Amino acid sequence: MRFVYFVKMAAVFAIGVVILAGTSTLNAQTPPLGPRVLQGLAIAPVPLNLTGKDINLVGLGSYLVNAVGDCNGCHTGGGPPNFDYLAGRNPFFNQTAIVNPKTYLNGGSNFGPVGTPTGPSGYAGPNMIARNLTPDKTGLPEGGHTLAQFMQIMRNGTDFDHAHPTCTAGQITAIEGGATPNCIPTGSGNNPDGNLLQVMPWPTFSHMTDSDLQAIWVYLSAIPCIANPVSSGILHNDCK
Repeated sequence: MRFVYFVKMAAVFAIGVVILAGTSTLNAQTPPLGPRVLQGLAIAPVPLNLTGKDINLVGLGSYLVNAVGDCNGCHTGGGPPNFDYLAGRNPFFNQTAIVNPKTYLNGGSNFGPVGTPTGPSGYAGPNMIARNLTPDKTGLPEGGHTLAQFMQIMRNGTDFDHAHPTCTAGQITAIEGGATPNCIPTGSGNNPDGNLLQVMPWPTFSHMTDSDLQAIWVYLSAIPCIANPVSSGILHNDCK
């Protein structure tokens, strides 16, 4: 009975989201909403723009992003002590969990360098900063990437932003002279590829189905753009 009640309430929520978004996506031709879709719509922590989008893909994408992948756990601009939760709503403090919608998936988490600490002059390279996954002014998610690009990112780890390329021979010489260019040094048996996203667990996500990855991309296109001035040009801050 409790599950039936949840499904009914989630369905009401889903319909309400569509109405608030000002779209007629949910109509007589819309396939029945499955339990994962309903759950995804119910747990989305931000208002969703469903105009022109398949509500089933949005709901499934939300389920994968918010209940399975915990994407916001890394791609959040929140800091201590609450990180991605609102103050007073931190579940680790025995409080009722509410995600902070102002920093939801807008990037900024600092994972430190991944280069070679014993490289030239001990320079390990730039810090790895989690990217902003919210749409830019074009409406495309993850800073303006198309579905085809998103699939390549998730399958192969391609860094279209070229945020931290492998150091060139000239840059290595500069590092030896005391410079700190934005590149990843290699050597001493540690040779990260700057063309690939580092830290991001794309090797694991690469095993997801095409339909699941498409659902994630559609969901990310339905969430609000949230500006983030950190590393402008990589973590986009242009919502208009």
